Amino acid sequence: MSDTDQPSQQDMAAAAEGEFLAFGWEAAQIELPGAEPGAPPRAGFRHGDFAAIALQTGWLVIALPARLVLGTLPSASAVRRFVSKCVSFPAHPNGAIIGAARQAMLQAVEEELSLARQAADLLEAKIEDLMGSIDDIRAKSILFGRDD
Repeated sequence: MSDTDQPSQQDMAAAAEGEFLAFGWEAAQIELPGAEPGAPPRAGFRHGDFAAIALQTGWLVIALPARLVLGTLPSASAVRRFVSKCVSFPAHPNGAIIGAARQAMLQAVEEELSLARQAADLLEAKIEDLMGSIDDIRAKSILFGRDD
């Protein structure tokens, strides 16, 4: 596969932005918890008590009321799955709440992996069907193409 066949960072960012907006998230300037005072906010997306900021390795997920970075998720859809599991987040969470939120993040990633595996299995089955069709066409071409 050539480099031109791979989606660019810009293409992936545009797709993620479209996904967030389509599912009711809003574009926002997000203050990064723990950043130096006066540091400029970063562009991201917000929904309820949560925000997501794009990183090169995925999406940084922030619980806004607690000003707490919960972790990084690999895709916009994983962020959306996580937020659908954790409807709200308190301003002063205890360890159990933080642990449950991180467990929900793990479940969101596992769901993403499961969907990716299912898509790969379907794609493999389609490829096998196409290869079988190509073999049939070749066999017919050989069979009917002979002039004995």
